[in-house]
Amino acid sequence: MEEISPISFFKYYQYNNNFKIIDIRSSKDYELYHIEDSINIPYNLLIDKHKLFLNNRNTYFIICKNGDISYLATKYLSKYGYHVVNVIGGIDHFKGTVITKYI
Repeated sequence: MEEISPISFFKYYQYNNNFKIIDIRSSKDYELYHIEDSINIPYNLLIDKHKLFLNNRNTYFIICKNGDISYLATKYLSKYGYHVVNVIGGIDHFKGTVITKYI
């Protein structure tokens, strides 16, 4: 299973464009703040229906709030041959700008 530190992920995010970020937090949490161009697929949906969302050709960075749930998701999905990378520390440690919803 692959993991990436918050700083390395930010550098990768800045200089690469051939990857996808999957935010596995709830839709409500995602709406409050998220990384630009990330895709929201809540954890349970991703685990139950991964064949609908993932393929073996892409690289997916899996992110949650603090890295704990994304670790479990990455561990599970890697068993199916997906190229998934856990973002250590989650979105709480993301070094870049996030899109926020102002209430």
